[in-house]
Amino acid sequence: MHVPRYELWQEMLAVPQLVRLTFPQQNGTERYPTLLIKAHSLLLKYIVQGVPLRLFFFRTSEDHCAYALHIADDPTNGVIIWSLLTDTDELSALRDVASHGGCSIYLFNETCANCAWTSANISINSTILELADGLLFRGRNPVQYMDEISEILDRIHVGAAHEAVQVEVVVTESWRQLRTDFILNGIRSAKLNLLADNEGSHQEQLSHAMLGDLSPRGAYVNTQLHEPSGRKEYTDVLLTHEFGTILLESKSLSIFEHRVQLPDRNKLRKNIEKSSIKALNQLRVAARKLRENVPVFDQQGEVIELERTQPPHAIILVPELELMADDMVWFPRIEEFMRATGGFLHILDTIQLFRMMQAARMISEASNETSPMMAFDYYLLQRAEAVIARGAINIDMILSIQK
Repeated sequence: MHVPRYELWQEMLAVPQLVRLTFPQQNGTERYPTLLIKAHSLLLKYIVQGVPLRLFFFRTSEDHCAYALHIADDPTNGVIIWSLLTDTDELSALRDVASHGGCSIYLFNETCANCAWTSANISINSTILELADGLLFRGRNPVQYMDEISEILDRIHVGAAHEAVQVEVVVTESWRQLRTDFILNGIRSAKLNLLADNEGSHQEQLSHAMLGDLSPRGAYVNTQLHEPSGRKEYTDVLLTHEFGTILLESKSLSIFEHRVQLPDRNKLRKNIEKSSIKALNQLRVAARKLRENVPVFDQQGEVIELERTQPPHAIILVPELELMADDMVWFPRIEEFMRATGGFLHILDTIQLFRMMQAARMISEASNETSPMMAFDYYLLQRAEAVIARGAINIDMILSIQK
């Protein structure tokens, strides 16, 4: 397991995805170059399934060195994660890779939990080292280079970035799993294992890990209805507090079962559209049962005392918002859901759910009168307003509290 130093940990918490070279100590004194990758679990699944990985190195207009990791999760339009070279630790790691060729790769998920690792070879040549010997970026925010680097990344996508030097990242060993256990409120736990879990239950457990400490009572997973025909699932994840109830349906995508050919993004979009409509219908029924005072039970068969007078928040959780259908398809569905149930419908992916949890904690810590659950409820409303104002479901909200 890799434990990032404080500065890297803070960077991981602040950004949805990250690639970063580092030069940590291993076995006490020995140092070994390491490539850290933080991304959503869907992308990590593609990585451990062996899609091609390439690193690109290039200079900015002000002579800083940038590097980008291309992950070929789609045949025509893979994902690119980039960073600016920021400190001598990264430079030392790069020089060590140039000398010995080997490095470790550690994967981190949405919660910044280290979930898998392996070894790889990267052939760093003298041209790359010359690019890296430029100015180290010392600023706090590289957003000033966003437009410039985006143009270079666009050219990388089409193979026209002649200023960038590329090198293959060749994985040399099987990926090794790392299990994470979250001990949560309500005497509950969430257990995550990227390589071994059922993919549907993994995303449910991931959302439980994110939300399970917002309420002193914790979050309830796989809640049930006891009906004459038998027990039926109510919601995947449920939270309740004095000012309302939150219903969450998680819809994941199957990647590990595709052993011959991994699905491209068009296939993923079709699958997530179908499953999201199913989640919408499930949440509509759940909101109606809530309003009708139908008893809801936890996994142990105990009745859950729910707040039923306030409009509920319903969340469809998907692996990645970019896979959702056109916004104009979903806005009428959201409006119809709100009319039918009196509640609010939100569509989030795992990264945005983590953002919402972070924001709730920040709001609560800044106020003596606001609990994390109250803050989470409030911030969901703020996001709903932002979605309407922007006319887009796929938005990234970042909270900044002025002191």
